[in-house]
Amino acid sequence: MKTKGEKTKQRILETASVMFWKSSYHNVRIDKIVAQANVNKASFYQYFKNKEQAAFECVVSMSQRSIDYLFKGSFDAHQHPIRRLEEIFNRMYRVHQRLKDTEGSCPGCPYVNMGNEMATDSELIRAQVETVFQRFAAYHQQIYLDAKAQGLTNANWPPEMIGRQLQNILNGAMTSSKINNQPQDILDALAIAKSVLGVLDTQMNEQH
Repeated sequence: MKTKGEKTKQRILETASVMFWKSSYHNVRIDKIVAQANVNKASFYQYFKNKEQAAFECVVSMSQRSIDYLFKGSFDAHQHPIRRLEEIFNRMYRVHQRLKDTEGSCPGCPYVNMGNEMATDSELIRAQVETVFQRFAAYHQQIYLDAKAQGLTNANWPPEMIGRQLQNILNGAMTSSKINNQPQDILDALAIAKSVLGVLDTQMNEQH
């Protein structure tokens, strides 16, 4: 069971994570965070040295939730590697569609948002966002390796490169969905991701 202090820190992190995601690092002040989290400023500084450290810990915390829901969840839902890729894109689409329906806008990728804004301002945050994308790319890399082992693709790209490029496609799709305020952009990018794998929808359809 979490202590009162642990619960307070978690509430601050969860509040700040959402605020950074839907707004921006520079627009989110500590005063806003503590007001939204219903804690005093002293509590904030009890757990975080400054806003930069809080943002860093937000990225760490959010990334584990993303892995559990988006990647591990998709891998647990399907054994077929291409179905796993489809599930990843579909889960991300559903998140953005729900936010579009309830709040009227697509917030994009929290890590892309933070990384783009802070890459030249904070090496601490830049390096952590890079680490997050490396962890995500490892799941895409495994999809490619499994597809290769099952004879689903004739592509002969280095697995590490495929992993990075598939994650880049997903990142770009979420950025496009934010700019256009259109969740469908995420689903539209799925066909491009499959083409990078060397797998066509016609191949998938023939298996059913």
